[in-house]
Amino acid sequence: MLEHNTWSGRINYIHDDGHERGREWFTVTTHQEGYRVVRAMCEMDDSQILRDVTFTLADDFKPVEAYVRLVKAGKHKGSAWFTFEGDEAKCESWMSDLGHVSQKIIVAGGVASFGPHPVLCDCFHTALYDHSNPLRIQPVERILHSSPEPDGSTGPMLGRWEFGVEYVGEERVSVPAGEFDTLHYRFNLENYGWPPEDIWVLPGSRQFVKIRWDVLKTTYVLAELNGVPN
Repeated sequence: MLEHNTWSGRINYIHDDGHERGREWFTVTTHQEGYRVVRAMCEMDDSQILRDVTFTLADDFKPVEAYVRLVKAGKHKGSAWFTFEGDEAKCESWMSDLGHVSQKIIVAGGVASFGPHPVLCDCFHTALYDHSNPLRIQPVERILHSSPEPDGSTGPMLGRWEFGVEYVGEERVSVPAGEFDTLHYRFNLENYGWPPEDIWVLPGSRQFVKIRWDVLKTTYVLAELNGVPN
């Protein structure tokens, strides 16, 4: 008998004018040995981006490996393989504009989190918040990403992020997939000249429920959920 749990769903990207500007399909599998494997396909109609991601995390939500493939306006823009081990983060990327690029970044203490750009994966950064620490807004470092752009439309290559994570509180949230008891966090992104990003997740699994970000004038909502996240 296979010892794993799988759930899947869809996320809708709703612009402030009411139209659906994109969507994301995801499947997540948790394995008995502790690994969490995310598979996501993201479509953005306005920017003509199609992104495929496979991302493996350890049981503490730290990154293990990832593959990102980016297509823009129907043409391959780039593909990259990322690995994280000890203090090293490595990337082998093939991009239409820069060709083959190899990267190695040393991160003292190891990479704490990685953002390959599905909105589902933004939620895993919330695992870095220490609820035993009385500090309301906690600085978070050692985060890497596959693109510095808000929509992840460049690269893919390794880059760094640093921002503050704030815990807002427990909230019951209604989205097309149903009503959920969530934890509400806020990413303070003033370092980049951006307004905050508000994130609602399920406790434990850090499963995405809702995100609001004014930069893209978009609310991201869980539209469908099949299975039980853990």
